[in-house]
Amino acid sequence: MTEELVTLETAKMLKEKGFNEPCMIAMNIEDGRQYGTNRTNSELPIKVCSHPTQSVAQKWLRETKNLHIEISYMYENYWTYDILTIPRHDLIGLSDRPIVRYNIYEEALEAGIQEALKLI
Repeated sequence: MTEELVTLETAKMLKEKGFNEPCMIAMNIEDGRQYGTNRTNSELPIKVCSHPTQSVAQKWLRETKNLHIEISYMYENYWTYDILTIPRHDLIGLSDRPIVRYNIYEEALEAGIQEALKLI
């Protein structure tokens, strides 16, 4: 079992939204090559971004943007997500988001991270 890394698309969105935490892996934005490092986005070349795990990205959104991504198991292979504000616990981004069925937890979490980043 391993920690799931965010996709390249999500890593680029995180960099654009100010994610600047040290990560063990960085990725070239143009060709997707990965590098071992422990630097922040501000310490990396422009065409390289840090490549965090989904849990690190989720924690960053929760602690710096006050957005909590909640993953719900419905049944069989049906997962979904909600985005809530902290501390008010308001659901946000629901009215203009189609209900999508995700086959695994990590797919739902990735989609939730991307949606939360779009709200910033």
